[in-house]
Amino acid sequence: MDKENEFEKRVSRRKFFNIAGWTGLFAFFGSSGAAGARFFYPKVLYEPASTFNAGKPEEYTAPAGNEKAVVDERWKKSQRVWMVRTKEGIYAMVAICTHLGCTPNWFPTEVRFKCPCHGSNYNTDGEVVAGPAPEPLYRAKIELAPDGSMIVTTGLLGIRRASLQAQKKTLGVFWTEEEKNIIWKPPYFLQLKA
Repeated sequence: MDKENEFEKRVSRRKFFNIAGWTGLFAFFGSSGAAGARFFYPKVLYEPASTFNAGKPEEYTAPAGNEKAVVDERWKKSQRVWMVRTKEGIYAMVAICTHLGCTPNWFPTEVRFKCPCHGSNYNTDGEVVAGPAPEPLYRAKIELAPDGSMIVTTGLLGIRRASLQAQKKTLGVFWTEEEKNIIWKPPYFLQLKA
């Protein structure tokens, strides 16, 4: 009787190790196959749409008195864009620090955008007035739709510097005169009638 129990234990132990071995082998090849298949599918970052409707210009407060510009932050969180209203018109500035991509904050009492990561400071034109940022804040393209609302486009390389970086040999923290002639006209600036 003891020999029969011993034989059954050996057979069941052998079966157990056999099943465990094959299971481990299939698990290894299955996970390797899944990892190999995952390689062929790109990792996608879901970001806000590169074009959005920012509403009508009259929804944005115009500067009063000695104010140069009024910064509206309603699109900062969802689109990473500030709408800046001047007495002459309106423009969209991308809320991404040109140093390392953090989101600066607007401080109306100091009339500056300040990056919390490394201390870059920008004026309302987007020019760097302090800190390590190598370029002004990017501008987004802005145009009027037939219904009178503003369409802002942030997904084009033209948002960086109006003259495009390919033409620029060195980086500068202020807009050049040539660039100022470009950024204060469509499609980077929307002229509003008084």
